[in-house]
Amino acid sequence: MYNRTEIIVEAYPYEFIDIQKGRGVYICLEQGGSKKILKEFSGSASKAEMLDLFLKYMKDSGEVTEQIVYTKDGQVLFMDIDETRYYMRTWFDGRECDTRNREDILCAVRSLAQFHRTASGFEEMVPQTMCRAADFLEQECERHTRELHKVRNYIKAKKKRNEFESNFLNEYEHYMNQAEEALYELHNVAEEPKGEFFGICHGDYNQHNLLFTSSGPVIINYERICYDAYISDFAHFFRKIMEKHNWNIGLGMDMISAYDKVRRLDLWERRQLDVRMSYPEKFWKVANHYFNSKKSWANSRDSEKLHKICAQEHERTEFLKMLHFTLNT
Repeated sequence: MYNRTEIIVEAYPYEFIDIQKGRGVYICLEQGGSKKILKEFSGSASKAEMLDLFLKYMKDSGEVTEQIVYTKDGQVLFMDIDETRYYMRTWFDGRECDTRNREDILCAVRSLAQFHRTASGFEEMVPQTMCRAADFLEQECERHTRELHKVRNYIKAKKKRNEFESNFLNEYEHYMNQAEEALYELHNVAEEPKGEFFGICHGDYNQHNLLFTSSGPVIINYERICYDAYISDFAHFFRKIMEKHNWNIGLGMDMISAYDKVRRLDLWERRQLDVRMSYPEKFWKVANHYFNSKKSWANSRDSEKLHKICAQEHERTEFLKMLHFTLNT
């Protein structure tokens, strides 16, 4: 692979003295110490071109952000002999957001809100393949709920059950009620979503994709950008942090406030956040992992995850009550 990588980098107008393998990427070192990132690109050529336009727009708008490096032929992507697509981008030195550090978390939230504010001015036509429908969340939750039913029916039909399967059945009704209540709320949202609530989203905003650099916080890794509700980015990050902090009410309210001070959250977005948090996504995730793995043997990792989910349920429930009250008053 290193030989192949060396062949690939020859397509770019730089002299690299070393190529190191990183987490899913190749770090290409130049003579003067500058670095570039080489990475596989799983999307289409049209998405890569849109990503390039968007990153240029963000830079022109005053944001410090990565940029795509063109090949010697002026192409955004490089196609390998096996038709694997690659792209090269600029590199930032910095540390990742520390999810144990409250100020890092709040800074990450403010950075996301600023990203959404700036992205809202992007006026290029986005390919339909990058756009999520207004009812995307509803369809996703319906699919997840059907899958929970499927897992329950599979386990109930078994004559002999392992620890995970027994515990899953014991907790199923509680979490299924939450799933159905969340779906009911999604079916009955009074307000229609407005266009201003939608735009280019990062698509995978987490602690690994925010670096603290000498130039300040920098968002990286935009390969999953899509056209969606801005609140989807915030909800994704918000849920991860809440799970890591045992659904700490104070931290959760501070995160919402930090985002709202940079980019105001409308009532529709607040209700969306409420519903997104109330859906038992973590319970579905562990059930989905179990069902798609080898079920002939007890997976201790799944059992541990299910136990952790249930151990946090009281704190999660109390948090959801406060969230619902705060976002709907």
